[in-house]
Amino acid sequence: MLKKNVIHYAKKCYWKLKNIVRSIIGYPVIYNANRVNENKYKKRALLIYLITPFYLKPDSPKFLNHQNLSCTVKIAHILDEFGYAVDVADVRDKKFYPRKNYNLVFSHRVDLKNIQHYFAEDTLKVYLSTGMNHIIHNRNLKKRVEDLFQRRGCELKLSNIKFNPEYMPFISNADAIIGFGNKFTVSTWGKFFSGPIYMVNNYGFKETKFIWSSRDYTVAKKNFVFFGGGHLMRKGLDLLLEVFSKYSDLNLYVCGLFDYDEEFKKCYYKELYQTKNIHPIGWVQVNSKRYEELIKKCAYIIHPSCEEGQPGAVVQCMYSGLIPIVSKESGVDVDAFGITLENNSLAQIAETIVRVSQLPSSWHKEHSIKTREVAEKYYSEEAFEKRFREIMSNILKSWKGNK
Repeated sequence: MLKKNVIHYAKKCYWKLKNIVRSIIGYPVIYNANRVNENKYKKRALLIYLITPFYLKPDSPKFLNHQNLSCTVKIAHILDEFGYAVDVADVRDKKFYPRKNYNLVFSHRVDLKNIQHYFAEDTLKVYLSTGMNHIIHNRNLKKRVEDLFQRRGCELKLSNIKFNPEYMPFISNADAIIGFGNKFTVSTWGKFFSGPIYMVNNYGFKETKFIWSSRDYTVAKKNFVFFGGGHLMRKGLDLLLEVFSKYSDLNLYVCGLFDYDEEFKKCYYKELYQTKNIHPIGWVQVNSKRYEELIKKCAYIIHPSCEEGQPGAVVQCMYSGLIPIVSKESGVDVDAFGITLENNSLAQIAETIVRVSQLPSSWHKEHSIKTREVAEKYYSEEAFEKRFREIMSNILKSWKGNK
């Protein structure tokens, strides 16, 4: 235990120091990220998302940490197909400002200032959204904090919770939005943006095995997975811990970075560490042996989030054949093969987990197979790339700069 605590503290110090250094010196810009012969290109694009994946080898297991790493590379490659030499800046770099002329700016930053100064009037500007509108995101998250305090008396520091910037000058000047999610997710942006908004699905990793044939559904139908990284309260882990602690015959396997969230861990210590049917697994690498063992014993991925843009963890588990139980705010259409919660109340979650656990094993096997089939067709890497090309083609055809 002492060794674990020392390692945990060392990691926290490392990341804090790294963030401090980056806030001072900024991040490097990856010029010509696709390493092409720039003399053959007449157009240049700036992609503001993540620079990390361009320092990784193509077969690096770190790409499995989160879809946003491979997603950044895929977008850069697709922009190349449309004739753009691509530079990449990091979304976390608040000191960044463009030093070149660009025909296209593809940004995940909403608070990019002085747009008229840095970009020409005929520069195409596209915002990449990975969640709901920031104003609604913040409102929902604040309500979660307030509800937690009313239920448990746990007061989480707002400074430790990730709220998104509500000052969004890039959105005001954007020509289009491409967003992860479904019609519900898009509707949150439509209230504040009058231009075209395009939806794209997140994806599971194509190497993922589907092991339904070796899953014992008579056992698995009593087992649920919460699979995520940080931002635990936003994703609804607090609600799940309170509900599952009351149903000793149903198991919840908790995969996430709860050890790094001291306030959350303190509030839910009993549920996390002293409740027999709640299993604090911690971080689990996708497609690892540990991941496959976990997937084999469970039937569902459960995710009562208050704000998402189609969480990669849910989609990945769908690719593994886990039946999704999600909130409408998760931005995933699952009604044909999973369950969308009517609301995120404790009563609704409790009613749902009890009801599905009592369904026959044949129902679980059928819906697991259907989940995988839908994931392979609509939530695959290939489906993402195809849809993204379609969107870019539509944007470029309709863009006023081409008229």
